[in-house]
Amino acid sequence: MRVEVEFTNLSEAVTERIASHIRTAWPKVTIRDVKNSRVSENADGSAVLIIRGDATSKPEATSLITRKIIESDSASVEETIFQVDAKLAMLTNTEVAMADRGPSVKGTISRRDFLFGMMQRHARVRDEPFVSESTCEAKFGCSKCVDVCPAPGALMISNKSVNISNEHCVRCGLCATACPVAAIQVPQFTEGAYRALLATMDASAAPKKTLVITCQEASVRHQPWMDVEEVQSVGVIGIKQLAFAADSSIGALVVYCPDASCVGREQVNEAVKTINSITGGGAPVIAYLEGEDGAGKIGEIHASLNGREKPPSAAVGPWKDYVKAVKSISKTSSDVAGLGFTEIEVKDSCTLCNACVDSCPHHALAIQTGELTFYTEECTGCGYCEEICPERSITLSEMAGPIKPSPAVVYRDEMIKCSSCGTPYASAKMLAKVSTLLQTDKMPRLCPACKEKGMYQDLFPKPKV
Repeated sequence: MRVEVEFTNLSEAVTERIASHIRTAWPKVTIRDVKNSRVSENADGSAVLIIRGDATSKPEATSLITRKIIESDSASVEETIFQVDAKLAMLTNTEVAMADRGPSVKGTISRRDFLFGMMQRHARVRDEPFVSESTCEAKFGCSKCVDVCPAPGALMISNKSVNISNEHCVRCGLCATACPVAAIQVPQFTEGAYRALLATMDASAAPKKTLVITCQEASVRHQPWMDVEEVQSVGVIGIKQLAFAADSSIGALVVYCPDASCVGREQVNEAVKTINSITGGGAPVIAYLEGEDGAGKIGEIHASLNGREKPPSAAVGPWKDYVKAVKSISKTSSDVAGLGFTEIEVKDSCTLCNACVDSCPHHALAIQTGELTFYTEECTGCGYCEEICPERSITLSEMAGPIKPSPAVVYRDEMIKCSSCGTPYASAKMLAKVSTLLQTDKMPRLCPACKEKGMYQDLFPKPKV
C-alpha cells in the first residue's frame, strides 16, 4: 500500500524538519508538496496523512483512507512528530488491500461479473470485517466470533468457514476482538496496525503518552503527546487490545464514545473492568468514558500522567502475545472471568487414545506414561478436542483467571506393560475397550513392536536344525 504525506500551510522550516524525520524513520512513505499539485482521487488503494497548519488550510488530498494532523501554534515540532509517527504506524500497517478488494468469490465467475467487479473495485472502501481462512479456527469448531455478534445474519459458519454478510453487519468490531488468533479483522483497524501503533509509541521518548480510541475524533480535545484514533465503533477494542496496551509504556489508553451509541460499548466497559481488576500499581490508566462528562475526564487523565518505561518485546503470535501480556500485567491471584482462557475436564471414560493430542492445532495436550497433560497457555478454546474425542470424555469451559499454573495433569490411568519386553504400551481402559469389542478377556499383552516381531516369526519360522 502506498502511503503519502502532504503538508499544507506550514512554514518551510517546520515542513523540512518533519519531512526529514519522515524520510529517515519512514523511508517507504512518499512526501508530496501541495503547493504545486493535488492528489487526485485515489485509484490504487493508497492512504494520505495531511499535516496542516490550521483547520481551514486548503487544498487537501482525497484518498481511500485519510488522516489529518493540525499543528497548533503552541505545539512543538517534537509533539507534531509524535503524532506523525503514530498516524504513520497505523497507516503503513492498515490492510487497505483487504478492504477494497471486494467480496471473496468461491468457484466460477461470469465474464460480466468479472468486468463489473473490476470497474467497481475502487468505488468505495469496503469496511466490513474480513476473514483469513488459513488461520481461522472455525475449521476446528471455533465459533467465538459468531457467538459474540449482535447482528442476526451478519456472521454464519458454513462448511467450517466463517461467512460475513455485508448487508447485515453493523461494523461493531466485536467479532475481531473475540477472535483469539486474529483471523477476523476490521479493515481500517487491524490488529497489525494497532500493535504497530503501540510499538511506535513504546519507542517514543515522549514525556507522557496517551492513546484515545473514539468513534468521533472531533469530540476529543487534542493535547500535546496525545494520539487520537477514530474508529467506526469502540467495539474494536477488546480484552486482548487492552492487555497489549497495559503491557506497553503508554501512560493511558482511553476508549471514548461521546454519545454512547456504539454497539460494543458495554463489552468494552466490561473488558476495561476486567483488565483493571488484575493490574497493580504502576500500570497505565485504562479507562472507558462516554458522554460530555467523559470528554472532560480525558484531559484530566492525560494531565495526571507521568512518563513510563517498558521495552517492547518480540512478537510470537496473536494468542501467545496475549497470554504473555496478561501474565506480565497480572498482579492479583483473585479469580477473574472474561480473560478468554480455557479449563478442561476429562471424564473417566478417557482411554488415552491420543486422538486429542494428535488433533490439537496448538499442541495444548500431551500424553506421557499414562498421564494426559493440558498446557493452558497454548489453548485457544477452539473445541476441536471435544469434537474429535471418540469417548466424548472432554469438556471445555471458560476459566476464571488469571492464568493458572501450566502445564497441569488432567487425567491419569494405569499403563499395561508388554509381557515380553516390559514396555508400557496401552492404558488399562484402552485394553478393556478393545477386549470388549473383540469379546474376549484373553488379549495378548504385547506392545506393537513385540506383536510385529511375533508376526514375523510366525511367517518366517527359523528352520529346524
